[in-house]
Amino acid sequence: MGIDLLTKLEEEKDQWIYKALARFDEEFLRFNGQDWLNELSAGETPEHQIIQMKKMQYSIYRKKSLDLEQIDQEIKRMKKSLTEEENSYQELTLEAQTIQEEITHFQGLIKNLDKLQLEKFQCEIHTKFELDPKKEHVVFKDRKTSKLIECFNKAEWAMAEFYKEQLEESVGKLKQMMHDAAPPILHEIQTNPPAAALSLKHGRGFDQYIVLKNFEEDFKIVADTFNRNNTIAYNYYADQLNCLKELGKRELTQLCDRKKTFQSMAVKKAEKKQTLKRQKVKWIAKLEERRSKVEWAWNQDLEQLQKLDTILKEEFVQAVSEWQAKLLAKESTDLERWMYYQYCQIILKQAERIIENEYFEYSRG
Repeated sequence: MGIDLLTKLEEEKDQWIYKALARFDEEFLRFNGQDWLNELSAGETPEHQIIQMKKMQYSIYRKKSLDLEQIDQEIKRMKKSLTEEENSYQELTLEAQTIQEEITHFQGLIKNLDKLQLEKFQCEIHTKFELDPKKEHVVFKDRKTSKLIECFNKAEWAMAEFYKEQLEESVGKLKQMMHDAAPPILHEIQTNPPAAALSLKHGRGFDQYIVLKNFEEDFKIVADTFNRNNTIAYNYYADQLNCLKELGKRELTQLCDRKKTFQSMAVKKAEKKQTLKRQKVKWIAKLEERRSKVEWAWNQDLEQLQKLDTILKEEFVQAVSEWQAKLLAKESTDLERWMYYQYCQIILKQAERIIENEYFEYSRG
């Protein structure tokens, strides 16, 4: 009787494992396209076979975990690279905008240079003489050679100062406009315009003009000489100012051309960055799509691992419960109880090795 029971228990001690495998195979027959129950190696113990299967399952699960980690790292790297491309694109765009503002500023300076003009000196010499209100000619006391020469010299001096001040003011404005825009214009200002000498026809003897006609002839000579000298001086200073303006325009135009080149380079670089951004956005989308698929498979593998352990625990509990019930049955003899107890311990050790075996720690390491 004891031998028969021993034989029966020996046959039944692995049945809980087979039942667990059968349930698992039924629920996850699609797992990796294999029928695990029919592919267990002949000649090996069920315990060894189930442990090998769990190792194989975990290996597949771990590989997918590594795939997920690699994809996550690649997505992180690509997003970091995308951020760098975006920052670079923004910097280049801002650079191009800044250069455009500078170009617009310099083009405005060129227009402002055209506004720099000299005003012609105005001086009516006849206003320096007192007129006789009745006869409408210069009163006798003002008809003097010295008076004519004095008025001429004063007008010439006022004219010279007028043009010098105007030119200095215009040059100052030009320098202010050109400040930090272009190299300083090194051009020495000339302040010695050619001038016609005053040569009176009359009045070489006495200072006082006796004959009105003689005074009027010399007065006309004074007025004509001054007007001629005024035109000469105006052209003399205006030519210098125009020369400075042309130099300034040339410098500003060259600067605008250089800035346009830099702007074009910045725009082209920004366009390349924009293209790279679009490519990386697409690549990240593909990676995330791939990650979603791998994660789904990873979750399936994890579910299978967890489900196998759950099934094993359930079948173990069922087997032990049946033997414990027989162990506690009144009709069981002491020998039978001892046998049931021993085999309960055997499958308990089996369960510990199968469900809590050390390969998990090894694989995680």
